[in-house]
Amino acid sequence: MAAGKKYTGASAPTHYECSLHGLVANTHEPQLRTRLEALCGDTKAARHELHHEITCIPAIQTPVGPLRREDHMLRLRIELPPSDPTNIQAATNTICFLGHPEPRSDRGASVRPATYAQVFSGNAPQFLSLLGYKFNSEFVRKGYWFLYRNVFKVIVSQIYRLTEQGNVLSAQPVDPDGSWIVQVVADAMSQEQVPRVCEQIDELKRLFDDYVELV
Repeated sequence: MAAGKKYTGASAPTHYECSLHGLVANTHEPQLRTRLEALCGDTKAARHELHHEITCIPAIQTPVGPLRREDHMLRLRIELPPSDPTNIQAATNTICFLGHPEPRSDRGASVRPATYAQVFSGNAPQFLSLLGYKFNSEFVRKGYWFLYRNVFKVIVSQIYRLTEQGNVLSAQPVDPDGSWIVQVVADAMSQEQVPRVCEQIDELKRLFDDYVELV
């Protein structure tokens, strides 16, 4: 059985993910990267990443109706070495719960509760099965990220579909034009911190006005 991270409280701590998202054409990605290098340090500031994400839903779902909203989807995020994606031994497995975004429109960013629990050993997919979840879908995300002011994570990535279930080597681009998804993410440790983090992330997006529209 898989071993998950242990916490002193009754459950894993819930953070509030504040984020902005945008899309940049493949031809404009080099300019965006140059801008990020200038803002975040130098050409060596980028961290490359390769994530295999598996979404799981309850094996027994609530009948269609208002209560179906209470059925939570979980994600298994498998972080693989970009230079050796088949090296499962070096992978980091994390179970992610991402709640519904807040409906409020006065925020400067999207806000949703997020809980993460790292699986340190064992078979992570089997662990989710024992929790009563089943496979729903999967995708691969490849790209890089920069850390701005040690708070804001700017992720630039492309999404790939798998033509063979579970095989990351079968990944094919979802967008034939090669567009890049841009995400700016920061965590608020409590509801009280959310307004300030949203203000800061809204200010940050102005630095990218000439490169990508973040909403």
